[in-house]
Amino acid sequence: MSSSLRILESISKQTSEGVFHANTWGLNWGNEIIDELKSVALKSPRKRSRLCLHPFKNESHQEMLIVMHKSAIEKPQKRTHGFDSKIVIHGEANLNYFNDEGEILRTISLGQNKSLYVHTRSDEYHALGIVSDWFVFLEILGGPFTELTTKFADFPSILPKTSD
Repeated sequence: MSSSLRILESISKQTSEGVFHANTWGLNWGNEIIDELKSVALKSPRKRSRLCLHPFKNESHQEMLIVMHKSAIEKPQKRTHGFDSKIVIHGEANLNYFNDEGEILRTISLGQNKSLYVHTRSDEYHALGIVSDWFVFLEILGGPFTELTTKFADFPSILPKTSD
């Protein structure tokens, strides 16, 4: 067990690069877990990591604690069913919504003194552009999260980072 991931490794199992699944429902977590997830994200090529608070990948209700470094790029995606809700814990990001050609339709600024919660319909392409050094949020969605329930956009994922 790595000493830098002491808590994370004791409450979860790593299921893929940067992704951990809780051993059981009902975890309590705080800044120590967020710090460990940041450490994992810095070593990841995608510059993000997550603790899935649901123990199994095929759960119909999924909750994830996600940390993203400002250099992380999220490919625009939409759900083929269900919803996607985000609750901001720390940092700032822009949630961009796109049409099928990749044009930005609207942007919601997330963070302190901005929107702290957002709910996305299943028929909208969306992606985060991280503004602060780190963006930490809780994501809740109807699962499972698979290639059958998520469609990634064919257009490039070049996103504005700020709303200037």
